[in-house]
Amino acid sequence: MPPKKTATATKTAAKPATKSTAGGAKSTGGVKTTGTAKGAGAAKGAGPAKGAGPAKGAGPAKAPPASKPVEEPPKPRVLPEIDMKVKDIPDFLLSDVGEVIKKSPRWPYIVNPSGVLSTFVKYRDVNVLRVMEQHEMGEEIIRKALLGALRYGKPFVIDLEDSGDLFVSMTEFLERVLPGLAEMLFTKEVIEPECIEKLIRKNDDDDYQRTIAYRTDRFTFAVISKKIEVSDAVKSKMFVVRAE
Repeated sequence: MPPKKTATATKTAAKPATKSTAGGAKSTGGVKTTGTAKGAGAAKGAGPAKGAGPAKGAGPAKAPPASKPVEEPPKPRVLPEIDMKVKDIPDFLLSDVGEVIKKSPRWPYIVNPSGVLSTFVKYRDVNVLRVMEQHEMGEEIIRKALLGALRYGKPFVIDLEDSGDLFVSMTEFLERVLPGLAEMLFTKEVIEPECIEKLIRKNDDDDYQRTIAYRTDRFTFAVISKKIEVSDAVKSKMFVVRAE
């Protein structure tokens, strides 16, 4: 009788518990997994994205260059005042004794509080216009008085009488004759041939047509006023003469 087969219990090995490790799953038994799975862990080339740092050459932003302060034009120099006697003024204008006017870069602004000078110049060989007299401030009257003074070498005088504030009005009257005429007068450019030509008209007498005949060496321009106070605007354009 054949021997009886003994039933042998088939043991099934239990699956090993998988320990989770930081480097990937590691078997504690059975099949060993070596290392990390392909591609596990940080991606190849991982790290800060290219260009993630400061831009090349970056640094603190440069401040824009400081702008240069705008330079103001120099203020005209105020010339010293001159004191004279009233009786000497006509000869001062007509003959320029001592060449005070010729040597100065500006024309005289004569202050005479008494007003006697206004009478004196009327009876001399002087072309005088009064700002207070409207008919004397016409464009043609001013042009001819100035042109005549330039042609024959005479003083051209504008009388503000007792209102120094009319200096601005006088300037405006001159500008009506010819734009820029006031500045030509104040700077003495008016004696130049090219400036004189701008004042000449075709219907003027023949005596006025040729600039070579003008006696500009004896020409003078002056403003007279009774007002004692003289503004800075006047002082910047003329030199002050006080006549008592």
